[in-house]
Order: sequence, then structure tokens, then C-alpha cells
Amino acid sequence: MTQFRDLGVAEDICFALAARGIDSPFQIQSLVIPEALRRGDVLAKSPTGSGKTLAFAIPIIQSADVDAKRPGALVLVPTRELAAQVTEEFELISGGGLKVASVYGGVPLKAQAQEAKAAHVLVATPGRL
Repeated sequence: MTQFRDLGVAEDICFALAARGIDSPFQIQSLVIPEALRRGDVLAKSPTGSGKTLAFAIPIIQSADVDAKRPGALVLVPTRELAAQVTEEFELISGGGLKVASVYGGVPLKAQAQEAKAAHVLVATPGRL
């Protein structure tokens, strides 16, 4: 059985996944993670609940420059509910070592803009972006 470390995932991320009871990658993760870690172009389609968020979040977290002064990754999502969900996944896997900000409508813009400015990863809806 393939494990995340077999795909090239760093030990600290494997540990964070295991702490959440996630030990083996889903099919979409096995296909996407190695190519994304090589910084290759990836286009993948998979049903809801198949593990897409981790398929792109793991490589982003692993390659993030925590010393950067501006966001190094942008994740576009269609709804604020999905923005909150994706942001939470990033925060849980990164163990707090990565600043993740969400920007979406329905809340004051100024506070989100300040948070986004200091983030490593920005999760946004198209309208608010």
C-alpha cells in the first residue's frame, strides 16, 4: 500500500496527516502529489469527497517559503464556505507554520486585506479577489 512518504511528502506533513488519521493517499493524491512536488503543471478532475484538497494543499505547503513577505500561492474557490473549508485544511496540515488567509464577500474588506497581505497562502473567491 502506498504511503504519503512514498510520494515524496515531507515527514512533518506525514505526521500531521497521521495525527488526523490520514495514512494512505487517495487515488487523486497519488496521481497529483508527485508531479506537483516536481512543480509540474497539473490539471485533475475528481468527484467531491475524493481528496482533491489534500492533492493540491500538500505540495503547496511543502514548497511554501515561510520567509516570504507576500503570498506564494493562490487558491481560487467558488464559495465562502469552500474557502473556509480549504483554509482549515491548510492550517491543520501545516501545523501552524504557514499563514493562510481567506478572502470572500460578506465580511469587511479591510481586515481581510490586512490578513491577506501577511499570508503565505491566499484562499479566495473570485468576487472578493
